[in-house]
Amino acid sequence: MQQEIVLRISNLHTNFYTNMRCNKVLKGVSLEVERGKTLCIVGESGCGKSVTAASVMRLLPDLARIESGEIVLYDEGREIHIEALDKYGKSMSDLRGSKIAMIFQDPMSALNPVYSIGFQIIEMIKRHTKISASIAKEKAVSLLREMGISSPETRIKDFPHQFSGGMRQRAMIAMAMSCEPKLLIADEPTTALDVTVQAQIFSLMEKLKKEHGTAVMMITHDMGVVAEMADDVVVMYMGYIVERGSVQQVLKNSTHPYTVGLMRSIPMIGKGKKQKLQPIRGCTADPYDTSPGCPFVTRCDFSIQLCHECIPEESTVSGNHKVRCHNPIQKGAVDART
Repeated sequence: MQQEIVLRISNLHTNFYTNMRCNKVLKGVSLEVERGKTLCIVGESGCGKSVTAASVMRLLPDLARIESGEIVLYDEGREIHIEALDKYGKSMSDLRGSKIAMIFQDPMSALNPVYSIGFQIIEMIKRHTKISASIAKEKAVSLLREMGISSPETRIKDFPHQFSGGMRQRAMIAMAMSCEPKLLIADEPTTALDVTVQAQIFSLMEKLKKEHGTAVMMITHDMGVVAEMADDVVVMYMGYIVERGSVQQVLKNSTHPYTVGLMRSIPMIGKGKKQKLQPIRGCTADPYDTSPGCPFVTRCDFSIQLCHECIPEESTVSGNHKVRCHNPIQKGAVDART
């Protein structure tokens, strides 16, 4: 049986305009998010992960715009072209929270400090449903209880600063799931949280995915999180998707030198202080650089002359495992975990 696609992004180009210059942040991004599955987008800072999420939510700053491409949300037989909607319009406002919800990286800045947690969750419920205020309050209390917050009847009156970091993140998830959206976007949802709280947050997200069939698009730079949470993985570098496939294909059979570099830099349990972490040499290229070659070429140990001359096209490794590289690494040619 074919899996139901909730979100499809096709050849998305997003540009930022600053100081009379154009920064091409997304360069032909294409991906799909399926119902009941988690797609992880990984890559170092500045690769375009969060801009992809902001493009879907139409939360780009005023000096940024979607130049071309499609962002299609599939909802009960309808195809909603998000890129064609006015980001300030009613149609887009109706989608945010009801059909697409987002868990932001920093809940303290995402939550309004002058309103109680309960008020903000109830406001979300009342905005997208027709239920009464009393029933909305009952649902908000139930959501907080489901998120593992003790005494929700009392804590619903608290303000964001009265919650710990983990509790604020749970409140954000409760708000995001209050209208049972079809797509949940999580932008590094466990940044700055301790590992026990991280595990609890991931457990909650898995539970919500299984019970509601929600499609999850998770943005992270932590490959450990990817191994734990992902069904499918997209690896981004400088606005391009350089490798994609199932979590087993991408992590166990990495073929792009950048993905291999990410895997080499992960500390491994059991090897202790004797293991040698191998950071990727050099640094990312100037985003305004217009060189015709692969953007990773100056940091790549496997580059060939063609890499300096043009951007590689995406090719198939096997099945749905694809890579964008002129000289992909063959299986067994290098051990990415040593």
